[in-house]
Amino acid sequence: MENIQNNVTEVATEIVANATTENVNAAENAASINQNEKKMKKENEAVAPMTRVAIIDGEEKSIIVAHTDYGMEQPKDSKDLKSSIDRTKLLSCKYHFSIPEIFWNEGVELKDEEGNTIEKGTKNVLVLCPTADTYWRYGLEEKIVEPEIHNFASVKDYAQAVGCTNLYSRGLSNTEKVGVAALATGNEACKTVFLFAKKHKMNITTAKLYLDCTMKPITILEMTMGKEQENKLTLGRKVKEAEKLVEAISKKFGEHSEKRYIIRAINPLLRNNEYSLKQMLSAIKGVNDEEKMNFKLATSEEKQTEITKILTQHLVAIKSEEEQKTAA
Repeated sequence: MENIQNNVTEVATEIVANATTENVNAAENAASINQNEKKMKKENEAVAPMTRVAIIDGEEKSIIVAHTDYGMEQPKDSKDLKSSIDRTKLLSCKYHFSIPEIFWNEGVELKDEEGNTIEKGTKNVLVLCPTADTYWRYGLEEKIVEPEIHNFASVKDYAQAVGCTNLYSRGLSNTEKVGVAALATGNEACKTVFLFAKKHKMNITTAKLYLDCTMKPITILEMTMGKEQENKLTLGRKVKEAEKLVEAISKKFGEHSEKRYIIRAINPLLRNNEYSLKQMLSAIKGVNDEEKMNFKLATSEEKQTEITKILTQHLVAIKSEEEQKTAA
């Protein structure tokens, strides 16, 4: 009797175990099927590329603007300057495109505006021929009007056309940006710094140092668009004073790029009003040949510190001598 009960218990336990295993397997299988279905669905879902409207042969057409990894990168627009552009003030430009087949045939990957690969044979694809004015502008256009579509024989021909067109293309230099900002806003500080840089054949950064004027690059960019700043740009030094510094430094140290280190050292010394411009000019004049050589031999990282030390020594001596004469 006991053996029969044991057998029944074992059978019952085995049945329960088998049932549990089957349930687990069924659940796992269902989950696996569900995941596979989701994966297949995701793979089958085509990513719709961004399209643009272009007027081609007088008709509006929806096109996919394609790019290669060899094209121009889009400018960083952290301050949203593009969105604030007055489009009525944009000069017109000509857009050029290439047929896509040459790229697919030569194994050059094409990507849409969001960086997704465009599969071979996709319809209505045109590859942008990036130029200095169009590589970023096409994104602002409501409609790309009458673009020129080129049937290049090869990717090499396409690249040569882009290369030749962009050979001497460039944007405004930093000095030119300040000049345009001056004209676009009528800002006198910008105008003065620009003309000072042109007169003395120095870059705009050095000119700003001589005139003790701070201009952030983003501020200048906004001003080139005609946006005047709430806080007016001002000069910390008169032009005549800056001219005297240029003359003194050039006479003592010669015409070379190291002058920027000297004016960088001078500004903090004058800014706290501990020393006058007259005293500074005397200090520059008093630099001897050994001190000048020490400055010239210093590394780029050490030059400003070295000239600060030299000028400070002369300024202290000059001020002490003046105080003694006053006391006498």
